[in-house]
Amino acid sequence: MWRGEINWAMEAGLLFDLALLLPALYWLCYRREGRKALVRDVALACLGVWVAGKLVPVEEQQLIAALAPLRYVGLAVVVALEVVLLLAIYRAVFKHGGIDPATAARAEAEGMPPWLLRLLALEARFWARVWQTLRKLGGGR
Repeated sequence: MWRGEINWAMEAGLLFDLALLLPALYWLCYRREGRKALVRDVALACLGVWVAGKLVPVEEQQLIAALAPLRYVGLAVVVALEVVLLLAIYRAVFKHGGIDPATAARAEAEGMPPWLLRLLALEARFWARVWQTLRKLGGGR
């Protein structure tokens, strides 16, 4: 096993490979998938920064420490896109009692597996029924 100090060139090489090269290769392979590939690419770059941070000892991190805040920005973007999709699914279930084809197509385009879409729809129906029951108990219409 390799032991010793990690100089800035080793740290930069590791960071380049994990946070830039691997996501770039992923993008080249899956660019035809459009936005779905881009979201996964951003997530892969964030994962690369995290893995590099785990591989390089904390006391020897220079570049990784400077780039760590960007990882959180990238993760926030990925989470925001997922939340928007989740809210669209919930909204469709609450309004129409089920998922309309447009919402299902959007979820599929974003890369959501069909079983997860059905599971989220089931959960949304559950919360819609809970909400209706609470409204009836509270004297609402």
